[in-house]
Amino acid sequence: MGVETVIEAWLARFKRRRESGVLVAQEAQPDRAATLGALGEALVAGALRDIGWPVLRNMVLRERGGSSEIDLVARAPAALVVIEVKTWSGYIQGAASAAEWRRHGMGDRESPVPNAVRQNLAHVGVIERAIGDKGIPVMGMVVSAGHARFAHALRPHVVALSELGTVLRSVRGPRDLDPRRLDKAWAYLSREAARSPKRMAGHIARMHARSNEL
Repeated sequence: MGVETVIEAWLARFKRRRESGVLVAQEAQPDRAATLGALGEALVAGALRDIGWPVLRNMVLRERGGSSEIDLVARAPAALVVIEVKTWSGYIQGAASAAEWRRHGMGDRESPVPNAVRQNLAHVGVIERAIGDKGIPVMGMVVSAGHARFAHALRPHVVALSELGTVLRSVRGPRDLDPRRLDKAWAYLSREAARSPKRMAGHIARMHARSNEL
């Protein structure tokens, strides 16, 4: 069974449980959200590998006394691409510059969700500072791997999973970029990715502490 089929099966199972009255808690339970998020990231990583790009997943980078978790970083022929993956459903409204977006779910329930564009821009900055080479282009991309529909103002900023291959193939970097510079940056990020599993628990604890302070 492919990853996309697994996602469909999860969604169908939860829909049946809602309709039968078995599931009466919130629409987006943490375990389900985490599972769908991981599956969405796997789909995107697969699309990257299909076109021959190496990819690093769930990298935790430390800086300034804190840490950032980055969904995916891909190595394009002459650039790095930082990808934020969302597996939302419902209808998403907002603006690229807004502090947060609004999600309309089942029963027209409305809830705030992070502004994925701003998240991605922050992660681009983290990668740029980490590699320390301003000559290497670091591009950002938000990919929707769920079933969400996005307001007209957001559509130019979000790439649908079905369109990802086409968009990736259009990415261009400088033709005169010395590949050894990209090799060095990628080697550094690969080492950081290898260290990330041990950093994840501390990162999650810091995120929980921060949310409790708000």
